[in-house]
Amino acid sequence: MSWVYEARLYDSRSVANYVAMCVRDDQILRGCHQPLVQIYRTRKGNYGVRYTTELA
Repeated sequence: MSWVYEARLYDSRSVANYVAMCVRDDQILRGCHQPLVQIYRTRKGNYGVRYTTELA
């Protein structure tokens, strides 16, 4: 399982959550039945989104 990281970091968790929902919806449309999308926090306090690329 390899992670794909979004290129941007976000100042608020709510914006990162919105991006994560968009990524999850995109993965579902591409055929992934249970996409794994996570929001992580950096040491500086920013938020990022990462997801897996496995198709079921």
